Amino acid sequence: MPSGVSIDVNTILAVVAVLLFLALLGYFAFLIRHQEEVEPSTEKPAYGIELLEQHYAPSATVEQPTPYYVAPIPASPDPLEISSNLDRKIVLGGGLLFALFALIGVYFVIQPAVRADAAQTQLRANIEYGKELFAQYCYDCHGRDGKGGTTPDGRTLPGLPLNKPDFKYANIKNDPTKVADTVTLITNTITRGRPFPAPRYSMPAWGTSDGGPLSSWQVMELRDLIMYGTDQDWADIVTIRQQKGQPIAEQIPKPPAAPNNGQDIAQTVCTKCHTFTTGQKSPNPLAPNLSAYGKDGPFNAQLKALKASGDPNWLVKWVTNPPSVKPGTAMPPYGPPGGQLTADQVNLVVQYVLTLGK
Repeated sequence: MPSGVSIDVNTILAVVAVLLFLALLGYFAFLIRHQEEVEPSTEKPAYGIELLEQHYAPSATVEQPTPYYVAPIPASPDPLEISSNLDRKIVLGGGLLFALFALIGVYFVIQPAVRADAAQTQLRANIEYGKELFAQYCYDCHGRDGKGGTTPDGRTLPGLPLNKPDFKYANIKNDPTKVADTVTLITNTITRGRPFPAPRYSMPAWGTSDGGPLSSWQVMELRDLIMYGTDQDWADIVTIRQQKGQPIAEQIPKPPAAPNNGQDIAQTVCTKCHTFTTGQKSPNPLAPNLSAYGKDGPFNAQLKALKASGDPNWLVKWVTNPPSVKPGTAMPPYGPPGGQLTADQVNLVVQYVLTLGK
């Protein structure tokens, strides 16, 4: 067999099954034809002069023994011979059927191992393609080893760490919920991106569903690299850059200019859940339409009570840390510490939102 050519086990089983099936069809066709040849004729047997006419030409001399007697010529082999042949046919047919059923049993026995091997092969292929994609699209922000932080020459990378223990399947495989959540987080983040108000870098949306260049399969390949890639896989990325003639030093993009008004910040951050368009539903069904918030807000009882208490910073407190005002709310903190916005940016957003609808 030429090098590099391999035959899949499923292909072998399929070919053998087809050949056995065709053998069964051919065998039963032979039985039908053979049985028609050996079965006795349904016509009336010939006797006497009729038998003579079948075996002698007209006017031919016929020797007649004394006493004259013509016995009927059997129209079929001996019944014992027929019975013996039929037994052999039954045994052969049963053997073919048994072989076919045995083949089906072998298929179900070996399939788990075959599927596992196929899944592992596909995973390795995904990781290899994922390395190519990372080298092209992710390298400059997340670093040559995917760990973010700083470059070897001391520059700060804008991308967050991807090659980290919390994302490794080997570390979370005993917690199915954690695995599912990690798959969802990585897939959605690559596909949809993660916007931040400038001057902080935003991660662009890479999925074609959100206007990016990567198909859902390519997003999965990057995800598999992040979750299953080994240290050697990450080390290979520099080699891939060299092979493609791309620079080894990370080409960090310039930071975006900071917005100087609350509307730009709100359109960047808040529109992931809310809408500011009159009559339009928000992307998140739980998030209210804010197009007239300055006139109609606030909307929940806790925030209404805080406003009624005379606190001038009621909305600032809400945007900064919503759970502190309404425990259990789905809205996360946006102000410091830990939120996406600085204290000044929170104030700009609040000033803008309070003008809506007036």
